[in-house]
Amino acid sequence: MNEDLRLMTRAGKTFYFATFWLTAEAKNDAAIAYSFCRKIDDVADGGLPQDQRDEYLRSVTRALSSMDRTFPGIERVLSLIERFPDIQEPIIALVDACREDTTGLVIETQDDLVRYSHGVAGNVGLIMYPILGGRAPEGRSYAADLGIAMQCTNIARDVFEDLRRGRVYLPSEWLGGIDVQGLLEGDAHVEQVVVGAIRRLLDVAQSHYERGLSGIHFLAPPSRYAIKVAARCYGAIGKGILRGGVLSRERSVVPLYKKVLLACEVSVKNVCASRVTISAK
Repeated sequence: MNEDLRLMTRAGKTFYFATFWLTAEAKNDAAIAYSFCRKIDDVADGGLPQDQRDEYLRSVTRALSSMDRTFPGIERVLSLIERFPDIQEPIIALVDACREDTTGLVIETQDDLVRYSHGVAGNVGLIMYPILGGRAPEGRSYAADLGIAMQCTNIARDVFEDLRRGRVYLPSEWLGGIDVQGLLEGDAHVEQVVVGAIRRLLDVAQSHYERGLSGIHFLAPPSRYAIKVAARCYGAIGKGILRGGVLSRERSVVPLYKKVLLACEVSVKNVCASRVTISAK
C-alpha cells in the first residue's frame, strides 16, 4: 500500500471504504488528491505555528499556479494536475479557503456557511469529479454539492472539538447571540440552542446530499456506486450526533458493519432501479 492510501486508511476511513468499488487507477488517483487535501487541512488546523501557516499556504498556492516541481511535497499532485488540468483551479481555491480559515473566519449566515463549505470541501468534490470519470461541465455543481454536504456533516460532528480550538462554524444568526463556549461548561440553555442549530445544519447537509446524488449519472459508471456508498455512509454520521434530542459528547462514527449494511442497501436499490428501467422499456 502506497503512502497516499495509508493516509486515507487512517484519516478518511469512510471514503477509503467506498474506494473498494473504484477501479485501481481511480482509487490511486483519488488517494493522491485526498492525501494532498488532508495535509493542507492539517496545516490550517494548526500543523504549523500561526505565524508560519499563512505564508506557507500562500507559497503552496504560488507553486501550484506555476507548476513548480521544486516545491517540496506537491510532486504527486502536480502530476495529477498534468493529467487532469481541470483540477488545478479547485485545488488552488481549496488552499486559499483553508488559508482564510486560519485568520479569524466569521460565519454569520447560512450563505456564509455554504460559501465556507464550498471553499474547503465543495472544491474537493470538483477535484474528484474528473478523477472519477466526470467529463460534462454541467456535472460539476453536483460534485460540489456532495462536498458541501459532507462538510456540513463534519461541522455538526465536530462542534465540541472545534470549540476547544476556539472555532465556531455554526452561523451566528442561528445562535441568537449566545456564548457557545457555554456548551463546554454544560450550560443546558446553550446546549438547547446548539441542538436546534445542528438540526438546521443537518437539514442543509441533507438537501445538498440529495442534489449531489441527483447528478451521480455524470460520473463514470464504475464510480457511481462508490460515491453513493460514500454519501450514504457519511450521511449516517449525522444520525449519531443527536440522540433523543441530546447532543452526543462522543464523536459520531459509522462502524464497519453499518457501512457494509449501507453498501448492501445501495446495491439493492440499484438493482431495483435497473429492473424498473427495464420494465419501462
